[in-house]
Amino acid sequence: MVMSSGDDASLTLPDGRIVEIFDGGDPSGPPIIHQPGTPNTRIMGRLWHPAAVAAGVRLISVNRPGYGGSTPVVGRPSLSAAGRDIAALATLLNLEEYAVVGASGGGPFSVATAAVDPQRVRAVGVIAGAGPWRELADPSVEPEERACLARLDDGDLVGARAGMRHLVENVWQAGLRREPDDSARLDAWLGDDPRAGDEAYRALMAEAMRAVLEGTEGAVYDGLAHGGGWDFDLGAVRAPTLLWYGDADEACPVAYGRWYADGIPTAELVIFPGEDHLTIGDTHRSDMLAALVTAWR
Repeated sequence: MVMSSGDDASLTLPDGRIVEIFDGGDPSGPPIIHQPGTPNTRIMGRLWHPAAVAAGVRLISVNRPGYGGSTPVVGRPSLSAAGRDIAALATLLNLEEYAVVGASGGGPFSVATAAVDPQRVRAVGVIAGAGPWRELADPSVEPEERACLARLDDGDLVGARAGMRHLVENVWQAGLRREPDDSARLDAWLGDDPRAGDEAYRALMAEAMRAVLEGTEGAVYDGLAHGGGWDFDLGAVRAPTLLWYGDADEACPVAYGRWYADGIPTAELVIFPGEDHLTIGDTHRSDMLAALVTAWR
């Protein structure tokens, strides 16, 4: 059987909001809903597509609110609300059961989905996932972002959004836009990514970069949801949960994995020696997807 290269689609949630997806992998395989990192979009599902085909799974990668054509959220961003969106998406896709996997900033959203939809989520994967960094990181880390989140703590959603949007536009996006052309911007975005010289990879990542530079609302949503207080109980996660971390990862350190493992009764923490934030997900994609299917069964 010849596999397709996957399809992009837009679906309408019950409240009228749009969610964009990439639907790839093996269409007859067990479905796994993929949450890309921050800031990133469903385009990363194309990067995962070959591994999904190899593992025999259907991979559904999502645009969270505010990314691409997915409708921004007007109210307070919430991990549990994002989890309920994925549960609603699963219903639209007629999924009686499914697994979830999230990389980096997508990790908390996958765990939240398992907590709010325990009847259908059969396995959870967290790949170098973000944790409640305000609790776990040194208090000196990210002072400007902490100031935005302090406004959110005080109930000032408008001020918190404005502050986070300023950071996205004038720090992260502005740094890329100062580069003279798309190629230079892509080099700056990829940094020391060892795959930066691969032309096919560069083309895919250039598309991903353009998508996240189109607007700010997706990154604002993620920043406020991650930092604004975790509004679900880790203990509500019933599905087998696999936590994959690299001990050389400075962006999402092993301490985050241990935090998840302490709170999720079904969790197994796997630590890869010498691997960092970039290499852990790229090196083990097929094995991770296969492990999720094994945990599911």
